[in-house]
Amino acid sequence: MRGTVLVWSALSGAVVAGILATLAVGAAAVVSSALPLPDPLARLLDRRGVVLAVTVVAVALLIGATLGYLEGRLKLK
Repeated sequence: MRGTVLVWSALSGAVVAGILATLAVGAAAVVSSALPLPDPLARLLDRRGVVLAVTVVAVALLIGATLGYLEGRLKLK
């Protein structure tokens, strides 16, 4: 019982964080294509944009899962 509460809390935190991170990456992509960026920043985003987006989503998933787990521990007290 205790383990399932912790797993579900961590999973729900990861899902919510994944959705929010995906929305943030999408909004950043729209804004970066609409605004004129300085040349070095534009070249950096062209080369490393996918790596940066995947890194942001992965970090958000880890943070969301950790916060969900901690929330689950609070529920059990």
